[in-house]
Amino acid sequence: MVKLEETKIENLSEFDWVNYFEYNNSHLLKLDYSINNELTEEEIKLITPSIRAFQIGEGSEGIHLKKVVKKFSEKTEDFSYQKAMDWFILEENRHSQTLKKYMEIYNIKLIKEIGLDKMFRFLRKMMGLECEVIVLVTAEMIALSYYTALSNCTRSELLKTICTQMLQDELKHVVFQSYTLHKISRKRNQFVNNRIRSFRRFFMKVTSSIVFNKYKDVFLKGGYDKVKFKQEAISYLEQSIKIEKEGDIN
Repeated sequence: MVKLEETKIENLSEFDWVNYFEYNNSHLLKLDYSINNELTEEEIKLITPSIRAFQIGEGSEGIHLKKVVKKFSEKTEDFSYQKAMDWFILEENRHSQTLKKYMEIYNIKLIKEIGLDKMFRFLRKMMGLECEVIVLVTAEMIALSYYTALSNCTRSELLKTICTQMLQDELKHVVFQSYTLHKISRKRNQFVNNRIRSFRRFFMKVTSSIVFNKYKDVFLKGGYDKVKFKQEAISYLEQSIKIEKEGDIN
């Protein structure tokens, strides 16, 4: 398991997220989509259900998210945050397009919707920015374990490179969103913050159980049993809560 502190961001309050996203977008790992014979039929069958689901989950226009981000940015006069979130949405869409291109190599058909993704999108729109971010960061922490398992479960070098890029991006996303939660919670009373942290722990336990049970073949092949997967998810969550509490990683 990779720890959030390995992102080597020393001072979150001064970190330039816009500059990071711009730099990252121009320094991506090279992907050779001409490699088209790495997966066996058995491996294609193995990864198809989960890669379809994550391809959908990574892609969104972010209409509601942009709306609540704009409102938050205007309220706090932090307009660089709005620009950073625009970059974040673009990066998530890039993930979706990358998975789509890989799926096309092996004629894995896209699907328009999936129950788990619909649930996530519904929950994100229930309230304001905080609710959006809690759901997003939960999905991103689960994605860290998923892309690790996906990388481990086949011999495809192209897929491993895709997963490496995803992991690099998602690790920063978790830090970014965790610090957003710090900015929201830092002036609020401790009782409310503790209740929300308890909800985050409950939500992670429920979500991680659903995801593992639905895509357990990939997780098991990739080196995760249910206990390891849930422990890793909770560990990422506690690191995220630490950032939300303290405003820093170390």
